Amino acid sequence: MSLQSHAYPVDLIRVCEQVLLDAQSAPDELMRQAAHAVAVAAGVLVAAPAPTLLRAQATDRRILLLVGAGGNGGDALYAGAELAANHTVEAVLLGRDGRVHERALTAFRTAGGHVIGGLPEDLRPYRLVVDGILGIGGSGGLNQGLGEWLERVREHHHIPVLAVDVPSGVDADTGALSGHHVTADVTVTFGGLRHVHAVSSACGEVLVADIAVRGRALSEELLRRVILEEAGYVMALRAVHPTGREWPAPLHRLSTYSNNEPLEPEAGDDKYSGGVVGLCAGSATYPGAALLTATGAVRATSAMVRYVGDQKFAVVRAVPEVVISDAVADTGRVQAWVVGPGRGTDAAAEAELAGLLARPEPLLIDADALTLLARSAPLRTILRERTASTLLTPHDGEFRRLADALDAGIPDPAADRLGAVRALSDELDCGVLLKGRHTVIALPGTRLGMYAFDAGSSWAATPGSGDVLAGIAGAWLARAAAWLERMPVEPAQRFPTELLSACDAVQVHSTAAWLAAQTPDGPAPTSASRIAEAVPQATARLVHPEFLGR
Repeated sequence: MSLQSHAYPVDLIRVCEQVLLDAQSAPDELMRQAAHAVAVAAGVLVAAPAPTLLRAQATDRRILLLVGAGGNGGDALYAGAELAANHTVEAVLLGRDGRVHERALTAFRTAGGHVIGGLPEDLRPYRLVVDGILGIGGSGGLNQGLGEWLERVREHHHIPVLAVDVPSGVDADTGALSGHHVTADVTVTFGGLRHVHAVSSACGEVLVADIAVRGRALSEELLRRVILEEAGYVMALRAVHPTGREWPAPLHRLSTYSNNEPLEPEAGDDKYSGGVVGLCAGSATYPGAALLTATGAVRATSAMVRYVGDQKFAVVRAVPEVVISDAVADTGRVQAWVVGPGRGTDAAAEAELAGLLARPEPLLIDADALTLLARSAPLRTILRERTASTLLTPHDGEFRRLADALDAGIPDPAADRLGAVRALSDELDCGVLLKGRHTVIALPGTRLGMYAFDAGSSWAATPGSGDVLAGIAGAWLARAAAWLERMPVEPAQRFPTELLSACDAVQVHSTAAWLAAQTPDGPAPTSASRIAEAVPQATARLVHPEFLGR
Protein backbone atom coordinates (compact mmCIF):
# COMPACT_ATOMS: atom_id res chain seq x y z
CA MET A 1 0.00 0.00 0.00
CA SER A 2 1.56 3.29 -1.08
CA LEU A 3 0.94 6.43 0.92
CA GLN A 4 -0.05 8.37 -2.20
CA SER A 5 -2.95 6.06 -3.14
CA HIS A 6 -5.11 5.65 -0.06
CA ALA A 7 -7.64 8.14 1.26
CA TYR A 8 -8.82 8.06 4.86
CA PRO A 9 -11.58 9.68 6.93
CA VAL A 10 -10.74 12.69 9.05
CA ASP A 11 -11.39 10.89 12.36
CA LEU A 12 -8.73 8.31 11.52
CA ILE A 13 -6.28 10.99 10.40
CA ARG A 14 -6.75 12.83 13.71
CA VAL A 15 -6.19 9.75 15.85
CA CYS A 16 -3.00 8.83 14.03
CA GLU A 17 -1.66 12.38 14.01
CA GLN A 18 -2.18 12.59 17.78
CA VAL A 19 -0.01 9.51 18.33
CA LEU A 20 2.85 11.26 16.58
CA LEU A 21 2.19 14.62 18.23
CA ASP A 22 2.46 12.96 21.63
CA ALA A 23 5.83 11.50 20.62
CA GLN A 24 7.41 14.79 19.53
CA SER A 25 10.73 15.67 21.10
CA ALA A 26 10.39 19.38 20.28
CA PRO A 27 7.44 21.72 19.79
CA ASP A 28 6.07 21.82 16.22
CA GLU A 29 8.39 19.04 15.04
CA LEU A 30 5.67 17.56 12.80
CA MET A 31 4.45 20.97 11.70
CA ARG A 32 7.90 21.97 10.50
CA GLN A 33 8.13 18.78 8.41
CA ALA A 34 4.76 19.50 6.84
CA ALA A 35 5.80 23.09 6.23
CA HIS A 36 8.96 21.95 4.45
CA ALA A 37 6.84 19.96 2.00
CA VAL A 38 4.69 23.03 1.37
CA ALA A 39 7.80 25.15 0.84
CA VAL A 40 9.20 22.65 -1.69
CA ALA A 41 5.94 22.65 -3.64
CA ALA A 42 5.78 26.46 -3.53
CA GLY A 43 9.33 26.70 -4.78
CA VAL A 44 8.52 24.52 -7.80
CA LEU A 45 5.44 26.57 -8.64
CA VAL A 46 7.24 29.90 -8.38
CA ALA A 47 10.21 28.68 -10.42
CA ALA A 48 8.01 27.34 -13.23
CA PRO A 49 7.28 29.60 -16.21
CA ALA A 50 4.29 31.77 -15.39
CA PRO A 51 1.05 31.23 -17.30
CA THR A 52 0.88 33.55 -20.32
CA LEU A 53 -1.81 35.80 -18.84
CA LEU A 54 0.03 36.09 -15.52
CA ARG A 55 3.33 36.74 -17.27
CA ALA A 56 1.81 39.71 -19.09
CA GLN A 57 0.78 41.48 -15.90
CA ALA A 58 3.17 40.32 -13.15
CA THR A 59 5.50 42.95 -11.72
CA ASP A 60 7.22 40.81 -9.08
CA ARG A 61 7.51 37.20 -7.82
CA ARG A 62 6.12 37.65 -4.33
CA ILE A 63 4.43 34.85 -2.41
CA LEU A 64 1.33 35.66 -0.37
CA LEU A 65 0.26 33.51 2.58
CA LEU A 66 -3.37 33.41 3.72
CA VAL A 67 -3.00 32.43 7.38
CA GLY A 68 -5.73 31.02 9.58
CA ALA A 69 -5.67 30.50 13.33
CA GLY A 70 -4.99 26.75 13.39
CA GLY A 71 -2.40 24.23 12.34
CA ASN A 72 -2.75 24.99 8.64
CA GLY A 73 -1.89 28.61 9.34
CA GLY A 74 1.16 27.41 11.26
CA ASP A 75 2.19 25.19 8.35
CA ALA A 76 1.92 28.17 5.99
CA LEU A 77 3.95 30.47 8.25
CA TYR A 78 6.76 27.94 8.79
CA ALA A 79 6.78 27.31 5.02
CA GLY A 80 6.95 31.07 4.51
CA ALA A 81 9.92 31.28 6.87
CA GLU A 82 11.76 28.74 4.72
CA LEU A 83 10.79 30.48 1.48
CA ALA A 84 11.84 33.90 2.77
CA ALA A 85 15.48 32.98 2.25
CA ASN A 86 15.02 33.36 -1.52
CA HIS A 87 11.69 35.11 -2.03
CA THR A 88 9.69 38.06 -0.81
CA VAL A 89 6.97 36.48 1.30
CA GLU A 90 3.99 38.31 2.77
CA ALA A 91 1.25 37.03 5.07
CA VAL A 92 -2.30 38.12 5.80
CA LEU A 93 -3.53 36.96 9.23
CA LEU A 94 -7.14 35.82 8.88
CA GLY A 95 -7.72 34.07 12.20
CA ARG A 96 -10.81 35.13 14.13
CA ASP A 97 -10.04 37.70 16.84
CA GLY A 98 -6.45 37.90 15.63
CA ARG A 99 -5.61 34.34 16.64
CA VAL A 100 -2.48 32.88 15.06
CA HIS A 101 0.12 30.17 15.73
CA GLU A 102 2.54 32.36 17.68
CA ARG A 103 5.72 30.25 17.36
CA ALA A 104 5.25 29.95 13.62
CA LEU A 105 4.59 33.68 13.32
CA THR A 106 7.78 34.46 15.24
CA ALA A 107 9.78 32.14 12.97
CA PHE A 108 8.25 33.81 9.91
CA ARG A 109 9.10 37.31 11.03
CA THR A 110 12.60 36.31 12.19
CA ALA A 111 13.31 34.85 8.73
CA GLY A 112 12.34 38.11 7.04
CA GLY A 113 8.68 37.50 6.26
CA HIS A 114 6.30 40.47 6.26
CA VAL A 115 2.81 40.63 7.77
CA ILE A 116 0.51 42.99 5.89
CA GLY A 117 -2.65 44.55 7.19
CA GLY A 118 -5.22 43.05 4.83
CA LEU A 119 -5.90 41.43 1.50
CA PRO A 120 -3.95 43.38 -1.13
CA GLU A 121 -5.93 45.20 -3.81
CA ASP A 122 -3.02 45.25 -6.26
CA LEU A 123 -2.36 41.61 -7.13
CA ARG A 124 0.20 42.22 -9.86
CA PRO A 125 3.27 41.63 -7.67
CA TYR A 126 2.22 38.12 -6.67
CA ARG A 127 3.35 34.89 -8.29
CA LEU A 128 1.72 32.45 -5.83
CA VAL A 129 -0.98 32.42 -3.14
CA VAL A 130 -0.75 29.82 -0.35
CA ASP A 131 -4.02 28.81 1.32
CA GLY A 132 -3.47 28.11 5.01
CA ILE A 133 -6.83 29.40 6.22
CA LEU A 134 -8.73 26.30 7.33
CA GLY A 135 -7.66 22.72 7.91
CA ILE A 136 -9.45 19.37 8.12
CA GLY A 137 -11.33 20.68 11.14
CA GLY A 138 -12.61 23.78 9.40
CA SER A 139 -16.34 23.99 8.81
CA GLY A 140 -18.48 26.26 6.69
CA GLY A 141 -17.46 28.41 3.79
CA LEU A 142 -15.35 31.53 3.59
CA ASN A 143 -16.84 34.98 4.03
CA GLN A 144 -18.08 36.81 0.96
CA GLY A 145 -15.29 39.36 0.87
CA LEU A 146 -12.56 36.73 0.96
CA GLY A 147 -14.43 34.60 -1.55
CA GLU A 148 -14.73 37.44 -4.05
CA TRP A 149 -11.06 38.33 -3.58
CA LEU A 150 -10.09 34.72 -4.33
CA GLU A 151 -12.15 34.83 -7.52
CA ARG A 152 -10.05 37.82 -8.62
CA VAL A 153 -6.89 35.86 -7.84
CA ARG A 154 -7.86 32.99 -10.11
CA GLU A 155 -10.22 34.34 -12.72
CA HIS A 156 -8.76 37.78 -13.40
CA HIS A 157 -5.11 37.53 -12.42
CA HIS A 158 -4.56 33.79 -13.00
CA ILE A 159 -2.29 33.47 -9.98
CA PRO A 160 -1.69 29.81 -8.97
CA VAL A 161 -3.06 28.77 -5.57
CA LEU A 162 -1.34 26.18 -3.36
CA ALA A 163 -3.55 24.70 -0.63
CA VAL A 164 -2.18 23.29 2.62
CA ASP A 165 -3.81 19.92 3.45
CA VAL A 166 -7.27 20.73 2.00
CA PRO A 167 -8.64 23.77 0.14
CA SER A 168 -10.39 26.00 2.65
CA GLY A 169 -14.17 25.82 2.53
CA VAL A 170 -14.22 22.26 1.13
CA ASP A 171 -15.32 19.49 3.50
CA ALA A 172 -12.39 17.16 4.12
CA ASP A 173 -14.55 14.03 4.42
CA THR A 174 -17.12 14.55 1.68
CA GLY A 175 -15.83 17.18 -0.71
CA ALA A 176 -19.03 19.19 -0.16
CA LEU A 177 -18.80 22.93 -0.76
CA SER A 178 -20.20 25.51 1.66
CA GLY A 179 -20.51 28.73 -0.26
CA HIS A 180 -17.23 30.47 -1.03
CA HIS A 181 -14.19 28.20 -1.04
CA VAL A 182 -10.65 27.92 -2.34
CA THR A 183 -10.06 26.26 -5.69
CA ALA A 184 -6.45 25.15 -5.68
CA ASP A 185 -4.09 24.40 -8.52
CA VAL A 186 -2.08 22.14 -6.20
CA THR A 187 -2.81 20.71 -2.75
CA VAL A 188 -0.12 19.31 -0.44
CA THR A 189 -1.24 16.89 2.24
CA PHE A 190 0.57 14.72 4.78
CA GLY A 191 0.89 11.01 5.53
CA GLY A 192 -2.09 9.95 3.45
CA LEU A 193 -4.95 11.37 1.45
CA ARG A 194 -8.17 12.67 2.97
CA HIS A 195 -11.42 11.63 1.32
CA VAL A 196 -11.79 15.05 -0.29
CA HIS A 197 -8.66 14.45 -2.35
CA ALA A 198 -10.35 11.49 -4.03
CA VAL A 199 -13.47 13.31 -5.20
CA SER A 200 -13.03 17.09 -5.43
CA SER A 201 -11.70 19.04 -8.39
CA ALA A 202 -11.17 21.95 -5.99
CA CYS A 203 -7.97 20.22 -4.83
CA GLY A 204 -6.25 20.47 -8.21
CA GLU A 205 -3.19 18.24 -8.42
CA VAL A 206 -2.74 16.45 -5.09
CA LEU A 207 0.69 15.76 -3.60
CA VAL A 208 1.44 13.70 -0.50
CA ALA A 209 4.43 14.07 1.80
CA ASP A 210 5.04 11.75 4.73
CA ILE A 211 5.86 13.09 8.19
CA ALA A 212 7.41 11.13 11.04
CA VAL A 213 8.60 11.27 14.64
CA ARG A 214 11.41 9.05 15.92
CA GLY A 215 11.16 6.89 12.82
CA ARG A 216 7.41 6.43 13.16
CA ALA A 217 5.71 7.67 10.02
CA LEU A 218 2.13 8.90 9.76
CA SER A 219 1.56 6.72 6.69
CA GLU A 220 2.59 3.63 8.67
CA GLU A 221 0.38 4.58 11.60
CA LEU A 222 -2.61 4.98 9.28
CA LEU A 223 -1.98 1.62 7.67
CA ARG A 224 -1.56 -0.06 11.06
CA ARG A 225 -4.91 1.27 12.26
CA VAL A 226 -6.65 0.18 9.06
CA ILE A 227 -5.33 -3.38 9.46
CA LEU A 228 -5.95 -3.68 13.19
CA GLU A 229 -9.38 -2.06 13.23
CA GLU A 230 -10.48 -3.22 9.77
CA ALA A 231 -11.24 0.41 9.01
CA GLY A 232 -12.21 1.45 5.53
CA TYR A 233 -10.17 3.39 3.06
CA VAL A 234 -10.60 4.54 -0.51
CA MET A 235 -8.10 3.76 -3.24
CA ALA A 236 -7.58 7.15 -4.91
CA LEU A 237 -5.89 7.20 -8.30
CA ARG A 238 -5.29 9.58 -11.17
CA ALA A 239 -5.67 8.37 -14.73
CA VAL A 240 -3.38 10.87 -16.47
CA HIS A 241 -0.94 13.30 -14.88
CA PRO A 242 -0.30 16.76 -16.28
CA THR A 243 2.91 17.06 -18.21
CA GLY A 244 5.84 19.38 -17.74
CA ARG A 245 6.04 19.46 -13.93
CA GLU A 246 8.32 17.32 -11.78
CA TRP A 247 7.97 17.18 -8.01
CA PRO A 248 11.08 16.53 -5.89
CA ALA A 249 11.19 14.68 -2.56
CA PRO A 250 9.42 14.63 -0.18
CA LEU A 251 6.46 15.14 -2.54
CA HIS A 252 4.63 12.25 -4.20
CA ARG A 253 1.88 12.42 -6.83
CA LEU A 254 -1.20 10.21 -6.80
CA SER A 255 -0.50 6.84 -8.36
CA THR A 256 -1.86 5.84 -11.73
CA TYR A 257 -3.74 2.55 -11.99
CA SER A 258 -1.94 -0.23 -13.83
CA ASN A 259 -2.57 -3.85 -14.71
CA ASN A 260 0.48 -6.03 -15.23
CA GLU A 261 -1.40 -8.96 -16.71
CA PRO A 262 -0.31 -9.72 -20.29
CA LEU A 263 -2.84 -8.47 -22.82
CA GLU A 264 -1.69 -10.63 -25.73
CA PRO A 265 -3.76 -13.85 -26.11
CA GLU A 266 -1.91 -17.00 -25.15
CA ALA A 267 -0.85 -19.56 -27.72
CA GLY A 268 -3.92 -21.73 -27.12
CA ASP A 269 -6.45 -18.89 -26.99
CA ASP A 270 -9.15 -18.25 -29.56
CA LYS A 271 -11.92 -15.70 -30.13
CA TYR A 272 -13.97 -17.17 -27.26
CA SER A 273 -11.37 -17.63 -24.52
CA GLY A 274 -10.68 -13.92 -23.94
CA GLY A 275 -14.25 -13.24 -22.81
CA VAL A 276 -17.22 -12.76 -25.13
CA VAL A 277 -19.27 -9.64 -24.45
CA GLY A 278 -22.88 -9.20 -25.58
CA LEU A 279 -24.20 -5.68 -26.25
CA CYS A 280 -27.83 -4.57 -26.08
CA ALA A 281 -27.41 -0.96 -27.10
CA GLY A 282 -28.83 1.56 -29.53
CA SER A 283 -32.20 1.93 -31.20
CA ALA A 284 -33.81 3.66 -34.16
CA THR A 285 -33.92 6.83 -32.07
CA TYR A 286 -30.28 6.56 -30.89
CA PRO A 287 -28.37 4.54 -33.51
CA GLY A 288 -25.08 6.18 -32.58
CA ALA A 289 -25.15 4.57 -29.14
CA ALA A 290 -24.96 1.15 -30.75
CA LEU A 291 -21.94 2.13 -32.86
CA LEU A 292 -20.05 3.79 -30.03
CA THR A 293 -20.67 0.97 -27.54
CA ALA A 294 -19.64 -1.65 -30.09
CA THR A 295 -16.54 0.27 -31.16
CA GLY A 296 -15.45 0.74 -27.56
CA ALA A 297 -15.84 -2.99 -26.92
CA VAL A 298 -14.06 -4.11 -30.11
CA ARG A 299 -11.12 -1.79 -29.51
CA ALA A 300 -10.81 -3.02 -25.91
CA THR A 301 -10.63 -6.78 -26.52
CA SER A 302 -9.19 -9.45 -28.78
CA ALA A 303 -12.19 -11.67 -28.06
CA MET A 304 -15.61 -11.76 -29.69
CA VAL A 305 -18.11 -8.95 -29.44
CA ARG A 306 -21.77 -9.79 -30.08
CA TYR A 307 -24.44 -7.21 -30.83
CA VAL A 308 -28.19 -7.65 -30.32
CA GLY A 309 -30.71 -5.26 -31.86
CA ASP A 310 -32.14 -3.52 -34.86
CA GLN A 311 -28.97 -1.52 -35.51
CA LYS A 312 -27.07 -4.70 -36.32
CA PHE A 313 -26.29 -3.87 -39.96
CA ALA A 314 -25.08 -0.37 -39.13
CA VAL A 315 -22.88 -1.84 -36.41
CA VAL A 316 -21.36 -4.42 -38.77
CA ARG A 317 -20.62 -1.74 -41.36
CA ALA A 318 -18.79 0.29 -38.72
CA VAL A 319 -16.99 -2.59 -37.00
CA PRO A 320 -17.25 -5.74 -39.13
CA GLU A 321 -15.68 -7.87 -36.38
CA VAL A 322 -18.98 -7.85 -34.47
CA VAL A 323 -21.28 -10.88 -34.62
CA ILE A 324 -24.94 -9.90 -34.77
CA SER A 325 -28.30 -11.33 -33.71
CA ASP A 326 -31.87 -10.14 -33.32
CA ALA A 327 -32.57 -11.10 -29.71
CA VAL A 328 -30.77 -12.18 -26.55
CA ALA A 329 -32.30 -15.65 -26.86
CA ASP A 330 -30.80 -16.04 -30.34
CA THR A 331 -27.30 -15.06 -29.26
CA GLY A 332 -24.58 -17.67 -28.80
CA ARG A 333 -22.10 -17.91 -25.96
CA VAL A 334 -21.69 -14.70 -23.95
CA GLN A 335 -19.68 -14.25 -20.76
CA ALA A 336 -20.86 -10.74 -19.83
CA TRP A 337 -23.66 -8.44 -21.00
CA VAL A 338 -24.06 -4.70 -21.44
CA VAL A 339 -27.55 -3.22 -21.62
CA GLY A 340 -28.94 0.28 -21.86
CA PRO A 341 -26.97 2.80 -23.96
CA GLY A 342 -29.54 4.41 -26.27
CA ARG A 343 -31.78 1.36 -25.90
CA GLY A 344 -35.02 3.14 -25.07
CA THR A 345 -37.44 2.68 -22.18
CA ASP A 346 -40.45 1.04 -23.83
CA ALA A 347 -42.04 -2.28 -22.89
CA ALA A 348 -39.67 -4.25 -25.11
CA ALA A 349 -36.63 -2.69 -23.45
CA GLU A 350 -38.10 -3.42 -20.01
CA ALA A 351 -38.69 -7.07 -20.95
CA GLU A 352 -35.16 -7.34 -22.30
CA LEU A 353 -33.69 -5.98 -19.05
CA ALA A 354 -35.79 -8.37 -16.97
CA GLY A 355 -34.54 -11.27 -19.08
CA LEU A 356 -30.90 -10.23 -18.70
CA LEU A 357 -31.28 -9.83 -14.94
CA ALA A 358 -32.45 -13.43 -14.82
CA ARG A 359 -29.38 -14.74 -16.66
CA PRO A 360 -26.27 -16.12 -14.89
CA GLU A 361 -23.68 -13.96 -16.65
CA PRO A 362 -22.23 -10.70 -15.24
CA LEU A 363 -24.28 -7.70 -16.32
CA LEU A 364 -23.46 -4.01 -16.82
CA ILE A 365 -26.51 -1.72 -16.65
CA ASP A 366 -26.22 1.75 -18.15
CA ALA A 367 -28.24 4.73 -19.41
CA ASP A 368 -31.83 3.85 -20.42
CA ALA A 369 -31.70 0.59 -18.48
CA LEU A 370 -30.97 2.62 -15.33
CA THR A 371 -34.05 4.70 -16.03
CA LEU A 372 -36.07 1.48 -16.21
CA LEU A 373 -34.65 0.39 -12.86
CA ALA A 374 -35.63 3.72 -11.33
CA ARG A 375 -39.19 3.31 -12.62
CA SER A 376 -39.74 -0.34 -11.70
CA ALA A 377 -39.73 -1.77 -8.19
CA PRO A 378 -40.09 -5.35 -9.56
CA LEU A 379 -36.90 -4.92 -11.61
CA ARG A 380 -35.08 -3.67 -8.53
CA THR A 381 -36.27 -6.72 -6.61
CA ILE A 382 -34.87 -9.00 -9.32
CA LEU A 383 -31.61 -7.06 -9.16
CA ARG A 384 -31.30 -7.51 -5.40
CA GLU A 385 -32.00 -11.23 -5.66
CA ARG A 386 -29.56 -11.77 -8.49
CA THR A 387 -26.55 -13.97 -7.65
CA ALA A 388 -24.33 -13.01 -10.58
CA SER A 389 -22.20 -9.86 -10.65
CA THR A 390 -23.96 -6.64 -11.60
CA LEU A 391 -22.46 -3.21 -12.24
CA LEU A 392 -24.52 -0.01 -12.52
CA THR A 393 -22.80 2.87 -14.37
CA PRO A 394 -24.86 6.04 -13.84
CA HIS A 395 -23.90 9.65 -14.29
CA ASP A 396 -25.02 12.04 -11.54
CA GLY A 397 -28.53 12.60 -12.94
CA GLU A 398 -29.23 8.90 -13.40
CA PHE A 399 -27.85 8.25 -9.93
CA ARG A 400 -30.23 10.77 -8.38
CA ARG A 401 -33.27 9.33 -10.16
CA LEU A 402 -32.44 5.84 -8.96
CA ALA A 403 -31.66 7.00 -5.42
CA ASP A 404 -34.92 8.96 -5.23
CA ALA A 405 -36.88 5.88 -6.29
CA LEU A 406 -35.38 3.86 -3.45
CA ASP A 407 -36.34 6.32 -0.69
CA ALA A 408 -33.45 4.97 1.38
CA GLY A 409 -31.81 8.19 2.56
CA ILE A 410 -28.97 7.93 0.05
CA PRO A 411 -26.83 11.10 0.08
CA ASP A 412 -26.72 13.34 -2.95
CA PRO A 413 -23.43 12.86 -4.85
CA ALA A 414 -22.77 16.61 -4.76
CA ALA A 415 -22.85 16.52 -0.95
CA ASP A 416 -21.04 13.21 -0.34
CA ARG A 417 -19.86 11.43 -3.49
CA LEU A 418 -18.19 8.54 -1.68
CA GLY A 419 -21.02 8.05 0.81
CA ALA A 420 -23.64 8.19 -1.94
CA VAL A 421 -22.00 5.48 -4.05
CA ARG A 422 -21.38 3.28 -1.03
CA ALA A 423 -25.02 3.62 0.08
CA LEU A 424 -26.48 2.77 -3.34
CA SER A 425 -24.20 -0.26 -3.66
CA ASP A 426 -25.26 -1.49 -0.23
CA GLU A 427 -28.95 -0.83 -0.91
CA LEU A 428 -29.04 -2.76 -4.20
CA ASP A 429 -26.27 -5.26 -3.36
CA CYS A 430 -24.39 -4.63 -6.59
CA GLY A 431 -21.43 -2.72 -7.92
CA VAL A 432 -21.89 0.99 -8.66
CA LEU A 433 -19.68 3.10 -10.90
CA LEU A 434 -20.61 6.79 -10.70
CA LYS A 435 -19.20 8.48 -13.80
CA GLY A 436 -17.63 11.92 -13.86
CA ARG A 437 -14.32 13.76 -13.77
CA HIS A 438 -13.95 11.95 -10.44
CA THR A 439 -15.36 8.46 -11.04
CA VAL A 440 -16.18 6.49 -7.88
CA ILE A 441 -16.59 2.71 -7.79
CA ALA A 442 -18.06 0.74 -4.88
CA LEU A 443 -18.05 -3.04 -4.81
CA PRO A 444 -20.76 -4.91 -2.91
CA GLY A 445 -20.22 -6.91 0.22
CA THR A 446 -17.26 -5.01 1.65
CA ARG A 447 -16.72 -1.53 3.05
CA LEU A 448 -13.11 -1.67 1.87
CA GLY A 449 -14.05 -1.97 -1.79
CA MET A 450 -14.02 1.66 -2.99
CA TYR A 451 -11.99 3.23 -5.77
CA ALA A 452 -11.87 6.85 -6.93
CA PHE A 453 -10.34 7.94 -10.23
CA ASP A 454 -9.44 11.50 -11.11
CA ALA A 455 -9.48 11.36 -14.92
CA GLY A 456 -6.72 13.96 -15.03
CA SER A 457 -8.65 15.87 -17.69
CA SER A 458 -12.26 16.62 -18.60
CA TRP A 459 -12.04 15.67 -22.28
CA ALA A 460 -14.48 12.79 -21.71
CA ALA A 461 -17.28 15.31 -21.13
CA THR A 462 -18.68 14.88 -24.63
CA PRO A 463 -21.85 13.16 -25.96
CA GLY A 464 -21.50 9.41 -26.40
CA SER A 465 -18.43 9.11 -24.21
CA GLY A 466 -20.42 7.07 -21.67
CA ASP A 467 -21.46 4.64 -24.42
CA VAL A 468 -17.78 4.05 -25.22
CA LEU A 469 -17.09 3.44 -21.52
CA ALA A 470 -19.93 0.90 -21.39
CA GLY A 471 -18.37 -1.02 -24.27
CA ILE A 472 -14.90 -0.96 -22.73
CA ALA A 473 -16.19 -1.98 -19.31
CA GLY A 474 -18.30 -4.77 -20.79
CA ALA A 475 -15.27 -6.18 -22.62
CA TRP A 476 -13.15 -6.09 -19.47
CA LEU A 477 -15.96 -7.64 -17.44
CA ALA A 478 -16.19 -10.52 -19.95
CA ARG A 479 -12.41 -10.93 -19.79
CA ALA A 480 -12.52 -11.23 -16.01
CA ALA A 481 -15.41 -13.69 -16.17
CA ALA A 482 -13.56 -15.86 -18.68
CA TRP A 483 -10.44 -15.85 -16.52
CA LEU A 484 -12.43 -16.86 -13.43
CA GLU A 485 -14.09 -19.69 -15.35
CA ARG A 486 -10.64 -21.25 -15.75
CA MET A 487 -9.80 -20.82 -12.07
CA PRO A 488 -10.75 -23.28 -9.28
CA VAL A 489 -13.18 -20.72 -7.84
CA GLU A 490 -16.78 -21.45 -6.92
CA PRO A 491 -19.27 -19.14 -8.71
CA ALA A 492 -20.41 -17.64 -5.41
CA GLN A 493 -16.79 -16.67 -4.59
CA ARG A 494 -16.34 -14.76 -7.86
CA PHE A 495 -18.71 -12.06 -6.71
CA PRO A 496 -17.63 -9.25 -6.68
CA THR A 497 -14.13 -10.12 -7.95
CA GLU A 498 -15.18 -9.73 -11.58
CA LEU A 499 -16.24 -6.17 -10.92
CA LEU A 500 -12.66 -5.11 -10.17
CA SER A 501 -12.27 -5.04 -13.95
CA ALA A 502 -14.19 -1.75 -13.86
CA CYS A 503 -10.97 -0.13 -12.61
CA ASP A 504 -9.21 -1.20 -15.80
CA ALA A 505 -12.07 0.16 -17.89
CA VAL A 506 -12.07 3.57 -16.18
CA GLN A 507 -8.30 3.89 -16.54
CA VAL A 508 -8.46 3.00 -20.24
CA HIS A 509 -11.40 5.31 -20.95
CA SER A 510 -9.92 8.29 -19.10
CA THR A 511 -6.58 7.84 -20.85
CA ALA A 512 -8.26 7.42 -24.24
CA ALA A 513 -10.16 10.67 -23.72
CA TRP A 514 -6.92 12.51 -22.98
CA LEU A 515 -5.19 10.93 -25.98
CA ALA A 516 -8.11 11.76 -28.26
CA ALA A 517 -7.74 15.46 -27.44
CA GLN A 518 -4.04 15.64 -28.35
CA THR A 519 -3.05 17.19 -31.68
CA PRO A 520 0.36 18.18 -33.09
CA ASP A 521 -0.52 21.78 -32.18
CA GLY A 522 -1.79 21.08 -28.68
CA PRO A 523 -5.00 19.83 -27.04
CA ALA A 524 -8.31 20.47 -28.80
CA PRO A 525 -11.95 19.41 -28.43
CA THR A 526 -12.54 15.76 -29.16
CA SER A 527 -15.50 13.42 -29.66
CA ALA A 528 -16.70 10.02 -28.50
CA SER A 529 -15.75 8.33 -31.76
CA ARG A 530 -12.18 9.60 -31.43
CA ILE A 531 -12.11 8.38 -27.82
CA ALA A 532 -13.17 4.92 -29.01
CA GLU A 533 -10.39 4.85 -31.61
CA ALA A 534 -7.82 5.79 -28.95
CA VAL A 535 -8.72 2.78 -26.78
CA PRO A 536 -5.91 0.47 -28.05
CA GLN A 537 -3.21 3.04 -27.27
CA ALA A 538 -4.79 3.75 -23.89
CA THR A 539 -4.96 0.01 -23.17
CA ALA A 540 -1.24 -0.31 -23.89
CA ARG A 541 -0.57 2.43 -21.37
CA LEU A 542 -2.53 0.48 -18.77
CA VAL A 543 0.36 -2.02 -18.63
CA HIS A 544 3.01 0.65 -19.24
CA PRO A 545 2.03 3.45 -16.82
CA GLU A 546 5.39 5.16 -17.29
CA PHE A 547 3.96 6.54 -20.54
CA LEU A 548 0.86 8.10 -18.97
CA GLY A 549 0.68 11.82 -19.57
CA ARG A 550 3.39 11.84 -22.25
